[in-house]
Amino acid sequence: MMKVLLTGFHPFAQHQTNISWQVAKSFPDSATIADPWATLRKRQLDVIQVNVETIELSVDLSGSKVVSELLRNGHKYDAIIHIGLAEKSLQPRIERVAKDLIDMRIEDNSGRKIVSTAISGSGDLSSNIQHQYWKLENFSNEVIFSDDAGEYLCNETLYRTLDTIHNLQIKDKYSRELPCFFLHLPLESNYSISRCQDIVKDCIAHMLYLPVIEVAAALIENDDSFLIAKRSEGDEFANKWEFPGGKLESGETPLTAIEREIMEELTLKVRPINNVGTWHHQLTDKEICLHLIKCQYDGIIDIDNTESLTAHSQLMWHPKNELIDIEWIGSDGSIAQFLQQE
Repeated sequence: MMKVLLTGFHPFAQHQTNISWQVAKSFPDSATIADPWATLRKRQLDVIQVNVETIELSVDLSGSKVVSELLRNGHKYDAIIHIGLAEKSLQPRIERVAKDLIDMRIEDNSGRKIVSTAISGSGDLSSNIQHQYWKLENFSNEVIFSDDAGEYLCNETLYRTLDTIHNLQIKDKYSRELPCFFLHLPLESNYSISRCQDIVKDCIAHMLYLPVIEVAAALIENDDSFLIAKRSEGDEFANKWEFPGGKLESGETPLTAIEREIMEELTLKVRPINNVGTWHHQLTDKEICLHLIKCQYDGIIDIDNTESLTAHSQLMWHPKNELIDIEWIGSDGSIAQFLQQE
């Protein structure tokens, strides 16, 4: 059983209630969480049973430190979501950045009013949730990413928690930094508590399962060879070979993605024909779902001209009838073997 911590805040300023605590306190003590990437994953994963702990934080310095102190005292969680009110927002916001700054326009509930002061002096911190792989269009309700958590208690609380996670090197079961972020909610008049709870559940799912990254790769053929590319120096997979392509962006299909990617990476205008097949491979912190897209290019590809390459240092025509002894990325070597057998 995994354990998730949800926090909300006391009411503050002129507010009689705070939707953040209303959402947290009425969230079920236990929940069944399904894999949000199930349709892309190679094998079906079991649902995750989650115990949910909730804490109401005071709107002051001591409240901002509660979770940080729990972590320092050895409390264990698999994910942490801080929830707060953004009264001027019309939709929920997933905050990706905690500023190293307190700049209060109103006093907190203890009478504290700090202006233009660093929290630690070490700089801003990023929420460690692999947000770049989340597909918000698949959430049950509309939600957006934000890089502005404000300069009040919401931001301060997130900063102190992230700072502790980083300094203590607290990891989750996948050996990633413990996932934690801040969810800003609008007033209840704009977003109901039940809709907000659905978003919280969607977020928990994205935090507890390793993401699946959908990638498109191009099969560009010339006589009895196919085009491959070597990643540039400084890249995560430097000097390894692959079928050129890249990640799908929001709203794209593999066919539309490969057309864009090949133009961006190779400056070639290709025409996608069909999906040849799909391959999977597992990395430490994510799974790759790779679609091989057969593409047509009507011109002549000069593989010696590398000036227009943006992510690669070299192109090569790989013969179909033999497997060259090179280092491949992920499942690309398996794809080359598959093409030999056709």
